[in-house]
Amino acid sequence: MSSDYKSAEARIAKRLREIRTAKGLTQTQLASLAGTNQTVIQKIENGASVRPRCIADLAHALEVNPAWLAWGEPYAFSAALSNENS
Repeated sequence: MSSDYKSAEARIAKRLREIRTAKGLTQTQLASLAGTNQTVIQKIENGASVRPRCIADLAHALEVNPAWLAWGEPYAFSAALSNENS
């Protein structure tokens, strides 16, 4: 796995916290919307979990692209192109 990919993946904490707070949600509220618990959100935002299993549920709850949430902008754009070509 390339270091750029790993670096983008590790920034999930920042992306999650920024979008959650921009939407005015607490960790507990987001967890409820995503069908998980506050501890999971806390671990992601603290960097303890960089590849959460609930990424699709979190993205859906936050109304964002799952690829963007997981890997950041360049990877989300690539995923969108791949889906259009399918």
